[in-house]
Amino acid sequence: MHAIIGVVGHFINKDGRRRHVILRLREIIGKHTGENMAGVLIDLFRDYGIAGNIGYFMANNAELNDTCIDAILCALYLNISAKLRKGC
Repeated sequence: MHAIIGVVGHFINKDGRRRHVILRLREIIGKHTGENMAGVLIDLFRDYGIAGNIGYFMANNAELNDTCIDAILCALYLNISAKLRKGC
């Protein structure tokens, strides 16, 4: 069995049209953990140069998704309050 993470980007293009694109399908190396998922996503954000443009995350309520998002926010130092970065 393989753990694969898929990332879809939703945005409005310069013509004002809604767009949806598959940005990445990548196997998670190692265990299926929030930290390993975050590594894949951080690489994607940096590859596309969009780390400063991330506005929202959509995921189910699995605890590993919370861990993943926390790790991303800590790694990218997005404009979040110190209260929200308590785990960094």
